[in-house]
Amino acid sequence: MLFADCRGYTRLTHELGIEKLTPITEEFFKRSAEIIREHHGIVDHFLGDAIMALFNVPIRHDDHVLRAVTAAFRIQEAVDRINGKLHDALQLAVGIGIATGTALATNMGSTNCSEYTMVGDNINIASRLQGKAASGEILVTDEAYKAISAAFPDAVRVEYLVKGISQPIAARRLSRGPAP
Repeated sequence: MLFADCRGYTRLTHELGIEKLTPITEEFFKRSAEIIREHHGIVDHFLGDAIMALFNVPIRHDDHVLRAVTAAFRIQEAVDRINGKLHDALQLAVGIGIATGTALATNMGSTNCSEYTMVGDNINIASRLQGKAASGEILVTDEAYKAISAAFPDAVRVEYLVKGISQPIAARRLSRGPAP
């Protein structure tokens, strides 16, 4: 699971107005969705200024964590390209969280409005890590890191206390560099 969220979006909306910010947000969503699809992921939701993406469904891929991490680096590169077209006062910044593990695919909602999505602890953990990721940062759970550790031997281990989970979440901070 991958969550990517724009940082400082409320401030940008207030300062620039939604009319000016919407085309930039749409470009971010368009490029991110293309990257996710290229790496065999599925965009599950666009949530305000964030994206929730799933990997390893409906087709299983042994390298799904690497696909998600590569997509995350490519999303950060796309943000850099978007920012290259903008003036300095308007710069997008994105934090990304990635987790792996079991989740339940289900229809959620009511009789009038429902949608197919994934739910579970690992979904929540990926979302919470995304909330802890600084601008331009990619955080992966220790479990996800096991699958990609050879590509990122210098990843810094961090722990975060997150809402709704009593124990700290161990994660790795991945450095931007050449994508694996």
